[in-house]
Amino acid sequence: MKTDACWTIISLSLTIFIISIVIEFSYPTLLYAANTSRIRAKIGVQISSQDRIIRAKSKEILKPGDAVRLYVHSETSCYVYIIHTDGKNVSLLNITEQKIQSSTLIMPSAQAFYEIDGQSSMEKFTIICSPEKIQELSGMEKKNITNSEWTFLETSFQKKSAILNADDEDEPFAINGNVASIAGNVRGITNSIKNSSGANDDPFLKELQIFSGNGLVIKTYQFQIKK
Repeated sequence: MKTDACWTIISLSLTIFIISIVIEFSYPTLLYAANTSRIRAKIGVQISSQDRIIRAKSKEILKPGDAVRLYVHSETSCYVYIIHTDGKNVSLLNITEQKIQSSTLIMPSAQAFYEIDGQSSMEKFTIICSPEKIQELSGMEKKNITNSEWTFLETSFQKKSAILNADDEDEPFAINGNVASIAGNVRGITNSIKNSSGANDDPFLKELQIFSGNGLVIKTYQFQIKK
């Protein structure tokens, strides 16, 4: 009986040892597979207000006459969607495929801003970066969707992405090379030339914050408008 018990203990120990070896060699592979679905992008919004230009937080209070400009720079090639809503109407401002890693999307352009006209009490911009086309948004290229439909989609994208600010352990990536600037229009917001700065020498490019997500990146900026 003692001999049988001894062999049982040896067999169990050997099994545990083998399992630990398998896990040790498999873990990096599993970790790498998980990281391959992680998408990163540098995103930021500028606010032009009373001759001051500042970086926008996720939620801000703006006044009629203030203006905003959006910046998006993905780490890898991806599709960039920018959706605007005022709480009633939803518009797809832009969909572009950034194939060149060094390109930065600036909207409405490097020389213009979207001006707040004060007709709505809220203006919200949602920026999405995805390595593949998002089928749920494909219809917006031809027609707009309702606010309730967009709220449902936006919530589902946020849950899928689980967006996180980049922490100190994340390796930064630089913005170099040319800048791609795509124009866009939206109801309640008009393009306005606020200054003549060029994109390539825009210091705001260096201040963009890194955001990451699982499968896609989604970042929203919501502005309450007070007259």
